[in-house]
Amino acid sequence: MKKVLSDKPVVLIMAGGKGERFWPRSRINTPKQLQKVYSNKTLLKETIDRALTITTLDRIFIGTNANLKKSILKQEKSFPEKNFIIEPEGKNTAPIIALASLYFQQKFGNPLQVVLSADAYINPIKDFVSTMNTAISEAEDSMVLLGIKPNRPEIGYGYISTGKQKKSAFAVNAFFEKPDMKLAQKYIKRKNFFWNPGIFLWRTEFILSEFEKHAPAILSPLKSKFPFSNFGELSNAFKTLPSDAIDTAIMEKSRNIKMVKAEFEWDDVGSWLSLERVTKGDSNSNNHVGKSAFYFKSKGNISSTKKELVCFLGVDNLILVEEDDVLLVTNKSGVKDIKLLLAELKKNKNLEKYLL
Repeated sequence: MKKVLSDKPVVLIMAGGKGERFWPRSRINTPKQLQKVYSNKTLLKETIDRALTITTLDRIFIGTNANLKKSILKQEKSFPEKNFIIEPEGKNTAPIIALASLYFQQKFGNPLQVVLSADAYINPIKDFVSTMNTAISEAEDSMVLLGIKPNRPEIGYGYISTGKQKKSAFAVNAFFEKPDMKLAQKYIKRKNFFWNPGIFLWRTEFILSEFEKHAPAILSPLKSKFPFSNFGELSNAFKTLPSDAIDTAIMEKSRNIKMVKAEFEWDDVGSWLSLERVTKGDSNSNNHVGKSAFYFKSKGNISSTKKELVCFLGVDNLILVEEDDVLLVTNKSGVKDIKLLLAELKKNKNLEKYLL
């Protein structure tokens, strides 16, 4: 497979999320990005391997917190210990991207940056490489984001509307937040509407100039003290920063942004419901990850178990997740309430250990 080596990008993998909707597989100390969800690799390992198709290991960095860094290094023993961008506290995506950009400027000068999420499903990899080649060629003098052509009305994703196409990229007209179902059904009928998967490309100097224009409250406290003499100094600076997503802090305000259409399959692996989109189900829409499952008079079920065999008899639309210490059983509509369930478990001192 041909790799992009003409100008090796620096890749920032965003891996600081909690992944609560994947409980009980996802826990505080080992969230979903550190778990095997749809393959024999963790979501983070899938992302690292994907990044290696467009750059080299020394130019891949993981953005996360100090606690997860330890967990990641236990799993990824060959990953460079110095290649972490550590945030003292979660402040959404804009602050850590600003911090990473200052570090990349110091270390590499003005490299091309690629931002990836650690919890995405992307297939096939050859189409990912092809799309990234195209996006890299467009990112010399502007910001580039990828767009996914919707295949269903989806209320959980943000949308992009595009204008005229020039070469391989489209002008970005507007961003739209997560819609209700009525709006989502309208969006998918429009040829110029795309999902926003949160895959971004830019030159380091360019994104820093955009922060100076549109989000000085984020960049200035970091830039004035950079490089930080110790972690405590970084923590103090982070406390002053607003909690903003890169989309709202920069992308929606910029006048120099383009979109490249992704040619690969993509899914935000956001909850157990995503398994029915990223795994192959049977003729009755049952989806299973594990050793073996048998369905009799049952349809639309999702399961992830460790038993040699799990049997479904006369039940529909259930989600069954087995861990060594927890068994979760819910119907599909219950997924939206998993965070509420965890909040209740946290109140009980005898049960909160199952969150760790």
